Amino acid sequence: MFLPKAAIFDLDGTLLDSMWVWKKIDSEFLAARGHIVTPDYTDAIKCMGWDEGARYTIDRYGLSETPQQVIDTWFDMSEEYYREKIPMKPYAKEYLAFLHEHGVPMAVATSMEPKKNIDVVIDSHGLRGYFQNITLNNEVSRGKGFPDIYLLAASRLGVDPSDCAVFEDILAAVKGAKSGGFQTVGIFDELSAGDWPDMQKEATIAASSWKDLL
Repeated sequence: MFLPKAAIFDLDGTLLDSMWVWKKIDSEFLAARGHIVTPDYTDAIKCMGWDEGARYTIDRYGLSETPQQVIDTWFDMSEEYYREKIPMKPYAKEYLAFLHEHGVPMAVATSMEPKKNIDVVIDSHGLRGYFQNITLNNEVSRGKGFPDIYLLAASRLGVDPSDCAVFEDILAAVKGAKSGGFQTVGIFDELSAGDWPDMQKEATIAASSWKDLL
């Protein structure tokens, strides 16, 4: 059982079993332009913000589109998936309910966009009442490899980072939160399975399932 004083949660790949969506989008987007997804591309962009990721993709593959055109295409493609119910990871909602019952203040820190996708998944799973704030990566200047988004979410909760646990599925994000003085909980996701041994070393706690935390 893990009961932090406060908690900040990532959505994609952490609370939600959704990373397959972005893997599929990456594959379809690049295939339409004559390229294939490689593991090093996935590793490179997974902690970037949207603009940074779009610029990287354009530069890497020599695309003629503007960053905004790439981002708009990604968002259009994602909406088709997020209109359907994206499942939560097993026992994730039970863990949120456990923290809620114990009065733990909670927030979301996510790079998911557009905002309507967030609203769809939050409301479809009945999560709105669990979170005191939803902090977006576009509200800070750097991506999740840095602590900025977590520091902003914690300040909105009115808690000190040392009293707050950040739950993430990506190694770079765990390192970013750790650098801000947060406790970190690494949540296993199949897309980042290759980083799991390092996640187990870096994170305060590494959980292969949400059930492990109950």
